[in-house]
Amino acid sequence: MGKETKLLEKLELVIPGFHGYKKKELLREDDRLVRAKVADVLVQARKEIERALQRCAMVSCPQLVAMDSLRKKLLTLEGRVRHAEAGYAGYFDRISVREEELENLIEYDARMIELAEEILGRAKSLGGEVVNPQALGLSVLELEERLRALEETLDKRMSIVAGE
Repeated sequence: MGKETKLLEKLELVIPGFHGYKKKELLREDDRLVRAKVADVLVQARKEIERALQRCAMVSCPQLVAMDSLRKKLLTLEGRVRHAEAGYAGYFDRISVREEELENLIEYDARMIELAEEILGRAKSLGGEVVNPQALGLSVLELEERLRALEETLDKRMSIVAGE
């Protein structure tokens, strides 16, 4: 219970209005709040990448195409997160949601926020690395890995809320 409490407290601090899936009538709203928070952080990361892309274009860095690909992936992922059906099919319509499912959902929520924040942090560093192609290349690879991890976490989270 300690791990779940810590994660719940973290989510409640990071997401204004989040109730921790405690009340049935607020389940859909909590779900929407989590996804909106993650999507908002991804938007900030995309804007940072766009700034770095502008710098990269000015100095003709070799990672221009890879960075644009990252920007597109972020845009797609942000849309997937933000516009997923609230509450997903049937999950929050059940009368009772098992405690284990809620614990897993909370863990995935916390992981998604953590990954989104990591993506933002790495995206912010790209602009300064434009003059160092090797460092920029490594950062682009790290960002791609973080995006992949977020996609996998989102997929796992959605399978839980879809009742799979």
